Amino acid sequence: MSEKARTLLITHGTVLLPSGRLEQVDLLLSGGRIASIGHGFTADDVINAAGATILPGLIDLHTHGIGRESAASDSLVEYSRIEAAHGATTFYPTLFGPPDQSIRHMERHRRASDELRLLPQVGGFRLESPYLARTGAGLSRDLAPIGREVTDSLLAAGAGHVRIWDISPELPGAPELIRLLANRGVVCSIAHTQASIEQARAAVDAGAKLVTHLFDTFLVPSMTEPGVYPAGLVDYLLTEDRVVCEIIGDGTHVHPLLVEMALRCKTDSRLAWVTDSNFGAALPPGEYKAPEWGWIVVDGPNNGARLRDRDRVLAGSALTPIDGLRNLVRLFRQDLATASRLCSATPARLMGLNKGEIAAGRDADLIILDDRLEMKQTIVAGRIVWRGA
Repeated sequence: MSEKARTLLITHGTVLLPSGRLEQVDLLLSGGRIASIGHGFTADDVINAAGATILPGLIDLHTHGIGRESAASDSLVEYSRIEAAHGATTFYPTLFGPPDQSIRHMERHRRASDELRLLPQVGGFRLESPYLARTGAGLSRDLAPIGREVTDSLLAAGAGHVRIWDISPELPGAPELIRLLANRGVVCSIAHTQASIEQARAAVDAGAKLVTHLFDTFLVPSMTEPGVYPAGLVDYLLTEDRVVCEIIGDGTHVHPLLVEMALRCKTDSRLAWVTDSNFGAALPPGEYKAPEWGWIVVDGPNNGARLRDRDRVLAGSALTPIDGLRNLVRLFRQDLATASRLCSATPARLMGLNKGEIAAGRDADLIILDDRLEMKQTIVAGRIVWRGA
């Protein structure tokens, strides 16, 4: 029997079902999907998950790097392995750089992975540049005005694998570009912006479906008159039901009170938990030489990667997908079902994936956790891709 045809049975585990209930049922995996849920199955291989909890695999929409790897690394193989060790069964390597650099990275990764077929965890590429009004942590050379030649070159380099594209709505030509990309199946995200509410609404009308790391790189509006509280862009996005908003869930990038506000306004159906991770995420506490930044300090997943020689200013996120899930439960006091929807079901629905919940017919992307929410095993398309010691 070929490896591809083998069936896998997970027994005695507590499974999170789409209803939000946790039940002790068995899972039969076949052909890369969940074939059946219940009891009394037989299979070629068996995992005894007694005492463990089984959740849908985590989906990270926004990640620049993890460990010592990045979307600019020579290969995405080690990146995928580290992501699997931290619960991600699907992730979108996010490129932030000048167009010619992003083109080279996408072309290289496609060649090295047989058009990503060798890396089933990679859902596609995300372009956070060049069409931004503000760089955030980037450089001015990373940005470019919206132009058809640049757009066509980036799309050609991605060869159908550009899945998310960040765009500032106030740039000339933004609505037209969003409409063009949305018609091609690319999820457009409102990002790095000082747009007015009217400009943002025009972007949503054109087809924008996502908001990049809500609250981060968004300006606080000034009062128009003394004593008059203004409505700003974030207020509009919190009440706009047509968009999903990302949150970097480390408690540092976004204050816990603002996270609570976003949860109440957007609910778990329109809020997606992301890491925005970079070099240093998943590494033990210490000092590390980062290729782009120089020396950084990492002291855990929730305090970010900080520049050692610049008063420890925040340079990027050190969050991993499983740390984000644990934060939802421990720091933000959400139940496990809600946490799972934010990390799996909502991103899957946004991206049109057959993933994100444990149901017959869904892709067999799963994580197995112990009673402390520590990783035990990661399964992608019905195959074990990582297991703990």
